[in-house]
Amino acid sequence: MQLDYSILKHLSDNDNGKFVDITFILDDYKALNKKLEELRGKNMILVDENSVRDFELFGIGNDRRRSIKAKIKMNGRIYFHTLKARNEITGSNENKKNRWSLSYFF
Repeated sequence: MQLDYSILKHLSDNDNGKFVDITFILDDYKALNKKLEELRGKNMILVDENSVRDFELFGIGNDRRRSIKAKIKMNGRIYFHTLKARNEITGSNENKKNRWSLSYFF
């Protein structure tokens, strides 16, 4: 759940209509790829297939970490906002601050 939120937050914050590099959100490259495949299967993100290049002809092995670029879709935005609304990630302290600021006006 936390990784979903991290990926979608990064994509939402940096959304300019282009693909955004998300390679270094998590150190575990395999877990990141697994989560991206899951989000792509749920139709929440688009992953740029052209960002992966094969440099074996130049003497560089394919066992290196590759750049992953993705873009958020509307379903991903809706899911991201429901995660924020449920307070599963942000915690309840944010709501307390909002309530205090509203009570100041009354």
